[in-house]
Amino acid sequence: MDKIRTFIAIPLRDTIRRAIGKVQRELAETLSDIRWVRPETIHLTLAFLGDISQESLDKIGNSMLSIGQSFAPFEVRIGDLGAFPSRSRPKVIWIGVECCAPLMELQAALAGTLADLGLPGEDRPYTPHLTLGRSRRRDPAAGRILEARADLPIGSLTVDRMVLFESRLQPGGAVHLPRQTIVLDKGSEPSG
Repeated sequence: MDKIRTFIAIPLRDTIRRAIGKVQRELAETLSDIRWVRPETIHLTLAFLGDISQESLDKIGNSMLSIGQSFAPFEVRIGDLGAFPSRSRPKVIWIGVECCAPLMELQAALAGTLADLGLPGEDRPYTPHLTLGRSRRRDPAAGRILEARADLPIGSLTVDRMVLFESRLQPGGAVHLPRQTIVLDKGSEPSG
């Protein structure tokens, strides 16, 4: 049976993507050997599922529907430049997303549902972020550059939907195809 590489994420609106692209271009002027993520593929990951079966994909979609009816839309602030494992030793450069209660509750509900379906979760605590790029090698100046740009008021993101994406790896980078979109709609009656 064919496996499908998938993840669940919050999509970004175009104004946020354009602001992120501007930050990437500015950072690219001083940071060398970074493989930048294409702005149109940047998203707020809630859960990376890896390679799963079509049967599991259907179960996940049904579970997401239930979660969507339990949450109302909310806003999160985007800003603050950071890196994993740290700004002084960046391997992954990112823009942080505010750890507000509704976001953390949404991610926890999703993680719990996925665990109930027998899908493994992350070993690390959830750290909401938007990945900008990945370092190819250590740049001694990176820490200073990232620290100088640490506070980036990008704006806010309305979290009003979550998307189950299929990720197809291509020579030019991953292509993300939406498989199912669930609107956060607490209090409304299911249609059908």
